[in-house]
Amino acid sequence: MIDELLFPTKNICSFCKDYDDDLELGLCKECRDRIEELHQPIKADIENIDKVYVSIYYNRFIKNFIHQFKFNNSSYLYKTFALYMIKTIEIQEIFDYDIILPVPLHRRKEAIRGYNQSYLLAKEIAKLNNKPISNNVLIKRKWTKEQNKLNVFERRLNLKSSFFVKNNDMIYNKKILLIDDIITTGMTLEYCSKELKENGADKIISICLSTPKI
Repeated sequence: MIDELLFPTKNICSFCKDYDDDLELGLCKECRDRIEELHQPIKADIENIDKVYVSIYYNRFIKNFIHQFKFNNSSYLYKTFALYMIKTIEIQEIFDYDIILPVPLHRRKEAIRGYNQSYLLAKEIAKLNNKPISNNVLIKRKWTKEQNKLNVFERRLNLKSSFFVKNNDMIYNKKILLIDDIITTGMTLEYCSKELKENGADKIISICLSTPKI
Protein backbone atom coordinates (compact mmCIF):
# COMPACT_ATOMS: atom_id res chain seq x y z
CA MET A 1 0.00 0.00 0.00
CA ILE A 2 2.77 2.47 0.93
CA ASP A 3 4.63 1.76 -2.31
CA GLU A 4 1.45 2.40 -4.32
CA LEU A 5 0.95 5.78 -2.64
CA LEU A 6 4.56 6.94 -2.86
CA PHE A 7 5.50 5.51 -6.24
CA PRO A 8 2.63 6.09 -8.69
CA THR A 9 4.66 4.65 -11.59
CA LYS A 10 4.26 1.06 -10.57
CA ASN A 11 7.05 -1.48 -10.87
CA ILE A 12 9.74 1.01 -11.98
CA CYS A 13 12.83 0.92 -9.74
CA SER A 14 13.82 4.34 -8.34
CA PHE A 15 17.50 3.51 -8.75
CA CYS A 16 18.06 1.57 -11.99
CA LYS A 17 14.70 2.50 -13.62
CA ASP A 18 14.13 -1.11 -14.66
CA TYR A 19 10.74 -2.79 -14.53
CA ASP A 20 10.33 -5.32 -11.73
CA ASP A 21 7.26 -7.19 -10.45
CA ASP A 22 8.96 -7.61 -7.08
CA LEU A 23 9.27 -3.89 -6.26
CA GLU A 24 9.64 -3.05 -2.55
CA LEU A 25 10.61 0.25 -0.93
CA GLY A 26 10.60 1.68 -4.43
CA LEU A 27 13.43 -0.63 -5.55
CA CYS A 28 13.82 -3.77 -7.62
CA LYS A 29 15.18 -6.93 -6.00
CA GLU A 30 18.60 -6.53 -7.61
CA CYS A 31 19.07 -3.02 -6.20
CA ARG A 32 17.69 -4.00 -2.80
CA ASP A 33 20.14 -6.89 -2.62
CA ARG A 34 23.05 -4.46 -3.07
CA ILE A 35 21.99 -2.33 -0.11
CA GLU A 36 23.54 -3.32 3.22
CA GLU A 37 20.85 -2.65 5.79
CA LEU A 38 21.88 -1.79 9.36
CA HIS A 39 18.87 -0.44 11.32
CA GLN A 40 20.92 -0.28 14.49
CA PRO A 41 22.50 2.16 16.95
CA ILE A 42 26.15 3.01 16.42
CA LYS A 43 28.82 4.16 18.86
CA ALA A 44 29.03 7.88 18.18
CA ASP A 45 30.20 9.39 21.50
CA ILE A 46 28.28 12.63 20.98
CA GLU A 47 27.84 14.32 24.34
CA ASN A 48 24.32 15.72 23.95
CA ILE A 49 22.75 12.90 21.95
CA ASP A 50 21.34 9.88 23.76
CA LYS A 51 21.59 7.52 20.80
CA VAL A 52 22.36 7.58 17.07
CA TYR A 53 20.78 5.05 14.70
CA VAL A 54 21.80 4.35 11.12
CA SER A 55 19.66 2.72 8.45
CA ILE A 56 22.07 1.59 5.70
CA TYR A 57 25.80 1.19 5.16
CA TYR A 58 27.55 3.69 2.89
CA ASN A 59 28.98 1.15 0.43
CA ARG A 60 30.09 1.84 -3.12
CA PHE A 61 26.68 1.07 -4.55
CA ILE A 62 24.70 3.40 -2.29
CA LYS A 63 27.33 6.15 -2.40
CA ASN A 64 26.41 6.93 -6.01
CA PHE A 65 22.71 7.35 -5.26
CA ILE A 66 23.22 9.43 -2.12
CA HIS A 67 25.52 11.69 -4.15
CA GLN A 68 22.81 12.04 -6.79
CA PHE A 69 20.27 12.77 -4.05
CA LYS A 70 22.40 15.51 -2.50
CA PHE A 71 24.13 17.14 -5.44
CA ASN A 72 22.57 16.08 -8.76
CA ASN A 73 18.98 17.26 -8.37
CA SER A 74 17.61 13.77 -7.66
CA SER A 75 15.35 14.91 -4.84
CA TYR A 76 12.78 12.20 -5.67
CA LEU A 77 15.06 9.64 -4.01
CA TYR A 78 13.94 10.92 -0.60
CA LYS A 79 10.91 8.65 -0.83
CA THR A 80 12.92 5.45 -0.97
CA PHE A 81 15.56 6.62 1.51
CA ALA A 82 12.92 7.75 4.01
CA LEU A 83 11.29 4.31 3.89
CA TYR A 84 14.58 2.71 4.97
CA MET A 85 14.74 5.17 7.87
CA ILE A 86 11.14 4.39 8.82
CA LYS A 87 12.11 0.72 8.81
CA THR A 88 14.79 1.60 11.38
CA ILE A 89 12.16 3.38 13.50
CA GLU A 90 9.91 0.32 13.40
CA ILE A 91 12.65 -2.24 14.08
CA GLN A 92 14.12 -0.23 16.97
CA GLU A 93 10.69 0.93 18.20
CA ILE A 94 11.71 4.61 18.20
CA PHE A 95 8.38 6.17 19.07
CA ASP A 96 9.09 8.20 22.21
CA TYR A 97 9.73 11.66 20.77
CA ASP A 98 7.75 14.87 20.45
CA ILE A 99 9.04 16.61 17.34
CA ILE A 100 11.22 15.88 14.29
CA LEU A 101 13.96 18.32 13.28
CA PRO A 102 16.18 18.07 10.19
CA VAL A 103 19.83 19.10 10.21
CA PRO A 104 19.62 22.47 8.42
CA LEU A 105 21.42 23.84 5.37
CA HIS A 106 22.56 27.43 5.04
CA ARG A 107 19.78 29.31 3.21
CA ARG A 108 22.06 30.20 0.29
CA LYS A 109 23.23 26.61 -0.14
CA GLU A 110 19.65 25.39 0.03
CA ALA A 111 18.65 27.94 -2.62
CA ILE A 112 21.45 26.76 -4.91
CA ARG A 113 20.64 23.08 -4.40
CA GLY A 114 16.91 23.67 -4.51
CA TYR A 115 16.13 21.69 -1.34
CA ASN A 116 17.51 20.46 1.95
CA GLN A 117 17.86 16.70 1.62
CA SER A 118 17.58 16.15 5.39
CA TYR A 119 14.32 18.12 5.48
CA LEU A 120 12.87 15.99 2.66
CA LEU A 121 13.70 12.85 4.64
CA ALA A 122 12.35 14.31 7.88
CA LYS A 123 9.14 15.51 6.24
CA GLU A 124 8.41 12.07 4.79
CA ILE A 125 9.11 10.39 8.13
CA ALA A 126 6.83 12.88 9.90
CA LYS A 127 4.05 12.32 7.38
CA LEU A 128 4.14 8.54 7.50
CA ASN A 129 4.50 8.41 11.30
CA ASN A 130 2.02 11.25 11.94
CA LYS A 131 4.52 13.30 13.97
CA PRO A 132 5.08 17.09 14.06
CA ILE A 133 8.08 18.54 12.23
CA SER A 134 9.68 21.98 12.18
CA ASN A 135 12.09 23.44 9.68
CA ASN A 136 12.17 26.72 11.58
CA VAL A 137 13.84 25.87 14.90
CA LEU A 138 17.38 24.73 14.17
CA ILE A 139 19.02 27.16 11.73
CA LYS A 140 22.38 27.21 9.99
CA ARG A 141 23.64 30.77 9.89
CA LYS A 142 27.14 30.28 8.49
CA TRP A 143 28.14 29.13 5.01
CA THR A 144 30.50 26.16 5.39
CA LYS A 145 32.55 23.93 3.14
CA GLU A 146 31.39 20.35 2.51
CA GLN A 147 32.53 18.33 5.51
CA ASN A 148 33.68 15.32 3.46
CA LYS A 149 36.53 17.41 2.01
CA LEU A 150 38.02 18.27 5.41
CA ASN A 151 40.06 16.56 8.12
CA VAL A 152 38.82 16.27 11.71
CA PHE A 153 40.35 19.56 12.88
CA GLU A 154 39.08 21.42 9.81
CA ARG A 155 35.58 19.96 10.27
CA ARG A 156 35.38 21.27 13.81
CA LEU A 157 36.60 24.74 12.80
CA ASN A 158 34.30 24.71 9.78
CA LEU A 159 31.18 24.12 11.90
CA LYS A 160 32.03 26.32 14.88
CA SER A 161 29.21 28.82 15.56
CA SER A 162 27.31 27.56 12.49
CA PHE A 163 24.01 26.65 14.13
CA PHE A 164 21.55 28.46 16.32
CA VAL A 165 18.06 27.89 17.68
CA LYS A 166 15.09 30.18 17.30
CA ASN A 167 11.55 29.55 18.50
CA ASN A 168 13.05 27.61 21.39
CA ASP A 169 9.61 27.33 23.00
CA MET A 170 8.95 24.60 20.42
CA ILE A 171 11.68 22.37 21.86
CA TYR A 172 11.67 23.29 25.55
CA ASN A 173 11.46 20.07 27.60
CA LYS A 174 10.75 18.16 24.37
CA LYS A 175 12.16 14.87 23.11
CA ILE A 176 13.65 15.46 19.67
CA LEU A 177 14.28 13.16 16.72
CA LEU A 178 17.11 14.73 14.71
CA ILE A 179 17.39 13.63 11.06
CA ASP A 180 20.52 13.70 8.89
CA ASP A 181 21.67 11.95 5.73
CA ILE A 182 25.24 10.78 6.52
CA ILE A 183 27.22 10.48 9.74
CA THR A 184 31.01 10.17 9.60
CA THR A 185 32.74 11.87 12.55
CA GLY A 186 29.44 12.97 14.10
CA MET A 187 30.58 16.58 14.32
CA THR A 188 27.49 18.04 12.64
CA LEU A 189 25.22 16.23 15.08
CA GLU A 190 27.46 17.32 17.94
CA TYR A 191 27.11 21.02 17.15
CA CYS A 192 23.38 20.75 16.41
CA SER A 193 22.62 18.84 19.61
CA LYS A 194 24.69 21.25 21.71
CA GLU A 195 22.53 24.16 20.54
CA LEU A 196 19.33 22.21 21.10
CA LYS A 197 20.29 21.20 24.64
CA GLU A 198 21.40 24.73 25.54
CA ASN A 199 17.98 25.93 24.42
CA GLY A 200 16.02 23.56 26.62
CA ALA A 201 15.65 20.28 24.72
CA ASP A 202 15.08 17.38 27.11
CA LYS A 203 16.32 14.40 25.07
CA ILE A 204 17.79 14.03 21.59
CA ILE A 205 18.03 10.91 19.48
CA SER A 206 19.13 10.87 15.87
CA ILE A 207 18.52 8.73 12.82
CA CYS A 208 20.94 9.03 9.92
CA LEU A 209 20.38 7.46 6.56
CA SER A 210 23.90 6.09 6.14
CA THR A 211 27.40 5.79 7.56
CA PRO A 212 30.76 4.74 6.05
CA LYS A 213 31.72 3.17 9.38
CA ILE A 214 30.08 0.43 11.45
